[in-house]
Amino acid sequence: MVERMIKVTASGWRPWAIGAALSMAGAALLLFLKQRTASRTDADDIYEAWWQHREKVRANGKPHLFV
Repeated sequence: MVERMIKVTASGWRPWAIGAALSMAGAALLLFLKQRTASRTDADDIYEAWWQHREKVRANGKPHLFV
């Protein structure tokens, strides 16, 4: 019976670890951005207030270019 030498490289797991770390970082970034945009729902209220103010200004006969 002949015994064969099997070379085991220590670097075999590194690409997998790097890929897993990158995917976890990407998932964390997506969750962070999703929560950040969810907290910006107040921006819709600000836009609505601006729109109503714009309508009031135009109704008063002041048709400004940027209002």
